[in-house]
Amino acid sequence: MSAQDPVLKTMRDVPKGGLSKLLRMAFDGYFGILVVGSGVRVFGLVSQFIVLIMMGRMLAKSEFGDLMTAFGFYRLVAIAIGTGASLVVLYHVARRPQDRTLEVRLHRYSTLLAAIVSTAIALAGVFGAHAIADMLGKPGLAVWFQQLAPFGVFSGLLIISTGALEGRSRITHSILLGELAPNVVRIVLLPLVTLTGLPEIYIAHVLTISVLLPWLYSATRLCDRSIAGVRAWDHWDYSYAGKFVIATLFANQLAAVDILVAGVLFSSETVGDYAIAARIATLFSFFQIAMLKRFAPRAGKLIEGGDMAGLRSEVEVCRRLTIGCGALTISGGLMLAPFLLPLFGNYAGALVFLTWLAIPTFVQSFYATSDRLLIIAGHANVALILTASSFCVLTTTPFVTAHWLGPVSIPAAMIVSALLFNSIVAVRTRQFFGIRTIEPLDRALMACGTLALAVSALNPSPFFIASACAVLGLIGLYLIGSAMRQPRGAPSVEPLAH
Repeated sequence: MSAQDPVLKTMRDVPKGGLSKLLRMAFDGYFGILVVGSGVRVFGLVSQFIVLIMMGRMLAKSEFGDLMTAFGFYRLVAIAIGTGASLVVLYHVARRPQDRTLEVRLHRYSTLLAAIVSTAIALAGVFGAHAIADMLGKPGLAVWFQQLAPFGVFSGLLIISTGALEGRSRITHSILLGELAPNVVRIVLLPLVTLTGLPEIYIAHVLTISVLLPWLYSATRLCDRSIAGVRAWDHWDYSYAGKFVIATLFANQLAAVDILVAGVLFSSETVGDYAIAARIATLFSFFQIAMLKRFAPRAGKLIEGGDMAGLRSEVEVCRRLTIGCGALTISGGLMLAPFLLPLFGNYAGALVFLTWLAIPTFVQSFYATSDRLLIIAGHANVALILTASSFCVLTTTPFVTAHWLGPVSIPAAMIVSALLFNSIVAVRTRQFFGIRTIEPLDRALMACGTLALAVSALNPSPFFIASACAVLGLIGLYLIGSAMRQPRGAPSVEPLAH
């Protein structure tokens, strides 16, 4: 693998064969993933909005709030268990992508292990549903905790399948299977619930089917009779996965832990507003994820081959693209929000939440590439410490500040933790790899974007929102342009620490 994607060369370096050859080369790099993956992700983005609109219209705000509380719990369980197991698969498969036997055997064992653990947690949720609902004073919550339990199991198994695909650099297939297919199933089946007059509880069954069907499709690879047995995890695998299960529980704050905190502190109606904002806010990192999915296996291969110059160039290009795509996505999302929120129903209060939630996502984008580099290099402790610290802030400070800040106390906690703790990632990346990932200019851009978003959240008028979007748009265009002009070599490099 070259130290730099061919598509990042200037136009004078276009190889013989013209545009068609350049495009074929592009599909091997970040811009290829951005072009191909973006088409899939745009459709997925639209489909997620449609699903949210459907559920917002089908349920009263209080019922929607209860549904999202239970959904947030099982989604968090699935992401934690699925991510821990999928990263083990990704770690080994990315280093031996042509070894089908290893992949299938490891995938089988990871799936079996995750199924046992997630099923046990789902059963605990079923039998403890009424106790949880009584404790929170929300009797309508119990039925959603019971009916969404299978969703938690199959959602985790689907995440493992996408990890196996990413290890083989099948990024577009991973996006199709893990993100697009579930939303397509929901779009098809949710209207049938209304048209056939089925009870609203069937929404939970639709959510389960939406992850079950894609997983069953991916599971056919596990049934390859030419490959027998499993590849059991060793002690390192359990340690690696365990750290990331805990780290994921800590890290999935947006549209997961935060909704659970909101469900404890505030009314179901407020949770409904916040849940809409949180679900939309998860889309702010929509295109960043495509960049990071492409980056992880490439970085793993470069580390394995000892190509530090290539790794440094890879980090710098991915870092700039990740920040730029994040800034542009946030800008576009906030511009469209005043027109989109009325489609959900009476959720106008979600706009202020959405603007505040854009800040931690924007700040995190400056560190996302470094974080992924540490993960694929096997340095799990860094992510664990970082996410544990931010998790503690999110799950404690709102209980103190809610009296003064109200529901805004939740995004406020996320902003504080993002600003305080993410610098740890940059420091450790510099120590392990000699790569400086945060320069003074980056800090200035971060400050400008954060200030613009904060002002628009405090004054949610069209003028201030448009001004914030313009600032973020300029930041995004600048960084994407600088990524395209990135020369060969290793910018921002210091000697490796010993």
